[in-house]
Amino acid sequence: MAVPANFACPDREKFHYCYSKLINFKYRDEESTKTDLNLLLDELNSLEYSTIIVGEKDGNNLLTKLCSTIPLHDDRLVVKLCQIANNWKRKQMLHLTDECIRIVTDYFIKAVERCQGWAIPDILRALASVLYENVDRVETFHDRLLGKHGILVQLINNEVTDTDTLKEAVLCVECLTLKPSGVGYLSAELLDVCFDIFCMLLHKMPTTNLEATSQCKIQINCLRGIQNMIQMTKTVPLNKLGIILAAIRAYMFYGLYTQPLIIPDSLYPSPLIKIDIPVLGKMSVTPDKTEKQEDSGQKKSKRKTKKRGDKQGGKQSRQPDGGSHGDDPDTSGKPFGAGAAAINIEADLSGYTTWSKISSSESEWSDTEGGQGSRLRSSCTKVRQCALSCFYWIIKMTDKKVMFSFWSSFIPDSQTATNMASTQTLFTIILKDPSPKCRMGALAALSVLVDGTKLLLTAAEDRDETKTATFTPFSVILGSTVKEIHRCLLLAMISEEYPITLTQLIKCFGTVIANVPYHRMRPGLLSRIVKQVKHFINHRDPNVRVACLTCLGSMAGIQPPLMEVCHIIQPSKPPISAVQPVLTETDSNNQQRSKDSESGLQITNPTVRDFDSGFSSSPNINSGGGALQSGGATGEVSGGATPKRDTASSSGIQTPVFSDQLLQAYSKEISWVVKLCVKNILPQSTPDTVFGAEEPHTEPIPVRLESLQVLANLTKGYFPIIRNCVPLLQELVHKCFCDKDPVIKLHTAKLLDEFTQVLLQDVINTESMTQTTDRLDKQQVLEFWMSLLNGPIQEILQNPVHGTVRATVCDCIANIGDPIFTMLPLDKRIMCLTVVLGLTSDEDRFIRASAVRTLGVYVLYKSLREDVSFVADATSAILGAMEDKNIAVRVKAAWSLANLGDALALNREEEDEDFLTDFSDVLVLNVINTATKACQDSDKVKPNGVRALGNILRYTTKKQLCKEAFSQAVSSGVRALVKGVATGAMKVRWNACYAISNMYKNLDLSQGSVPWNVEVLNVLCTVVKECKNFKVRINAAIALSAPRERSQYGTTTLYSEVWDGVIEAFNTAENIADYIDFKYRDNLIEQICIAALHLLCLLSLEDLRELSPLLHRRGEALATYLDKYYTARQKDSQMDEHLEKAKSRLESLDKEAISDIEKDSLQILTKICKQLTEVSDENIEKPKTAFVQTYD
Repeated sequence: MAVPANFACPDREKFHYCYSKLINFKYRDEESTKTDLNLLLDELNSLEYSTIIVGEKDGNNLLTKLCSTIPLHDDRLVVKLCQIANNWKRKQMLHLTDECIRIVTDYFIKAVERCQGWAIPDILRALASVLYENVDRVETFHDRLLGKHGILVQLINNEVTDTDTLKEAVLCVECLTLKPSGVGYLSAELLDVCFDIFCMLLHKMPTTNLEATSQCKIQINCLRGIQNMIQMTKTVPLNKLGIILAAIRAYMFYGLYTQPLIIPDSLYPSPLIKIDIPVLGKMSVTPDKTEKQEDSGQKKSKRKTKKRGDKQGGKQSRQPDGGSHGDDPDTSGKPFGAGAAAINIEADLSGYTTWSKISSSESEWSDTEGGQGSRLRSSCTKVRQCALSCFYWIIKMTDKKVMFSFWSSFIPDSQTATNMASTQTLFTIILKDPSPKCRMGALAALSVLVDGTKLLLTAAEDRDETKTATFTPFSVILGSTVKEIHRCLLLAMISEEYPITLTQLIKCFGTVIANVPYHRMRPGLLSRIVKQVKHFINHRDPNVRVACLTCLGSMAGIQPPLMEVCHIIQPSKPPISAVQPVLTETDSNNQQRSKDSESGLQITNPTVRDFDSGFSSSPNINSGGGALQSGGATGEVSGGATPKRDTASSSGIQTPVFSDQLLQAYSKEISWVVKLCVKNILPQSTPDTVFGAEEPHTEPIPVRLESLQVLANLTKGYFPIIRNCVPLLQELVHKCFCDKDPVIKLHTAKLLDEFTQVLLQDVINTESMTQTTDRLDKQQVLEFWMSLLNGPIQEILQNPVHGTVRATVCDCIANIGDPIFTMLPLDKRIMCLTVVLGLTSDEDRFIRASAVRTLGVYVLYKSLREDVSFVADATSAILGAMEDKNIAVRVKAAWSLANLGDALALNREEEDEDFLTDFSDVLVLNVINTATKACQDSDKVKPNGVRALGNILRYTTKKQLCKEAFSQAVSSGVRALVKGVATGAMKVRWNACYAISNMYKNLDLSQGSVPWNVEVLNVLCTVVKECKNFKVRINAAIALSAPRERSQYGTTTLYSEVWDGVIEAFNTAENIADYIDFKYRDNLIEQICIAALHLLCLLSLEDLRELSPLLHRRGEALATYLDKYYTARQKDSQMDEHLEKAKSRLESLDKEAISDIEKDSLQILTKICKQLTEVSDENIEKPKTAFVQTYD
């Protein structure tokens, strides 16, 4: 790349001389004129462009002048002009104006059409330099370049095009796919043309007789072009996916094998996975393999079997910037060198070098056989890198389920498949490729391939009984694939030497751990991973240490909690092991345990033995064998069985999943993981041998942050094991909050958030359990909170510097919990409330959102919701937040407003007369109006808006409803609920239904005498009959059975319409549009039955006359439905209670009935109830349901 020069430069003077001559040059068709022009062009091409000598204005003016001066029929002058344009664009980084690009591009296209063949490669090379990242600025030339008769398409498809012309034409097409500086890009039609060109060339190259290095350059350009289009459009054409993957899979191994490269027409998805992919297209070009071509391929393959050059590649693999490396010296030969560089991070995958690094010269290579061999090996390496980079982006931009169907083409499903010589998978590259960057690219591709497949892998299982079966279930194939992934990655970890590749390898393990269902696999996989990772915990490269911590964090995040993970994270003597682990410092560690928990934050001079995980390398441990010792009881734990006592799951899974009681048995020692993280987070004292003083050593920020994240995951998932570390973690939090780095404070706050949540849950569980010896009591938790409130929290909340830290700490104090809050001293409670109320008006939107959320938690505390002053202050703050311009603040405020409605409704239900009298009516009215307005807000606000509206309508008193303002507000609010039930997102609709059921619990609203009641009941009947979402229909049925008095249903006509809607709901209850709703079907049917029986319980004589036509028309259908579904009811179903009430009501009406119509209707209904009474309870089975009747 040229650099600016602030000194006198002869080349600059020469340029200005040539510029002054050429800018006023007048071309004449005379020999002397041509000679003068030729000399001036030669002078410009001979300049040394290592420094900036061409100004932007001068360069644009001169190029425009030359294009209008040099005739197209003079090939020699045209070529020299192309060389000038090429040098200026690539070496001088000349920025071309829109006008200049238009003139130059038009000139070069015409030159390609008119000049002789020998000049075309130079013209195309210059055209490529102009097109580079300017695709949006040459939009008018797209058709002339890539259209049906475009020059690039014709040159590439022409069988007689020479090699140099083909290479430069493909380079031009690649430049057109590069990310532009503007917003324009290729049309969908032209993108399709580019995909076809690249796919055709990739499939065609192995059968051509082109020179090997030329083939490599064309392949590299094609692969980069495909990657560019995928990155720009964010999509992969599914109709070409199989064709593209077939080529990429072949080029991943380009140059690794001696046999000729064979590319199938397409790869096809596994038939075991159902996906919707368009019919795969056929390749437009399928050249025949001639005998001569096969011979050429064999010769080329022989040249590829030179020495691997591990040392060259190994040295350069340490370059994290993805630049050129020893075994890849030709990276500077094209404009997009970094596209084939290391794939350590996403930026490396999408980066490209500038034109200043482009050199078409190959003089740095020796013409000897050894130089040619090195050049060929380097080119083959770049092909593999580009293929892996392209594969990475294809995976990233393709639906996970679609890519999952192609797993069998890239990942082996057994050790036998991996060891077969003919099998080529990603692990072939990871284990055998001599280039560290290729290995890193394969690991990055594997990581993104596995990432996000947790749901798809849930079916995987590992069991022995199917190994001899003639049919292997897909779940077992998946389990075998998972095991093979672990085996191959462990082999790679043993042999990998390069830190950057090792970092990617360990990160890949972290991704695998986060997605594999280990509770369905046999124990041992995680133990073997951690056993290898522990060797690199103290690696000199901090990136490797961060990757190790990421891996441990993924393991700590596994749910449900596994016994194997407990075994790994526990210190030296875990209570499970048939084989005694080999330990060296167990006794000393045990003696220092109490000191470590109190003041042991300084862990000096650690060794690997300090962090012994406690598991043995014995095969018996890895296979899950061992004995469980808990309280003197011993149980067998084998690889294929789940322990019988204290298990949280016993569904035949392989790895034991244990309950809190057994996890607690492992918490007698401080975990080595906790010790490791504490050592990484806090400065450690190390002797300074030079000055004789002790200087604290602090780990790099990424190591400290990842250690905090590991502790957060461990706290969230495996708190019973680290429950004894509370004093240690408490002191850690205090010291980290005193750290100068705000990022450390932020991640400490996130750790504290998780920590306080599990402490609150521990207190709640303690209150509900009789035996609490293994849990923290309230006094311990109170002391923890007192230390925080007296220490760093108060200072952080009042410090206006770090907004995100304050917001997270505000979330933390919401986790105090009502039992502990009531135990706090008065001044601390006042401090919490005052600070939170003040933060609701902070300038930072994140702080406002966190503060208003905390108020939503506090307002439900029994000790606070009965305090009129606090509830009034909280109401005012929440209502203010509902007017916030930021959507995130309004979302939190809507949630808090709904909680406020819950608190008010609870006070009304408990008949707290003092509160009802003292709480301001104005605030209640404002809450109703604000909640109504929230129902018209964003879909993120609406669910809690309707929830709040239902709660506040339940609270409204008769005294308030006598006021005109309240009457109008209630009417508007109910109509907002009706609209929420009828339309919108499903979450809004089922919350609106539940809000209506809440509203019907308030008899003071006199629903039967208001006009909006007709709208409410009609929309509920419509939804319960017709809505496709079963959760909405369930809540609508609940709302229809919510009225407690007959008057709430209104007139007899309206009551009859409700009956008609319920009967029709029976008819549509089994019409399942989405299989996801199948699990809700039984619950829906039960709720409809309850609604029908509830209507019977409120029946009146007037209703009998109105129902007579309906019962004659649909009475038999009603009897059939009720008989069918009542027979299949759940045990202890509410239907039994409602049936008894219905029978009692019918018996009382029978005594009052006078007219024949009334008696006739009663007879029909009594007969239905009698049939239900005769149903036997012997074969009642409780159906499974996933529905929980609650607000979401």
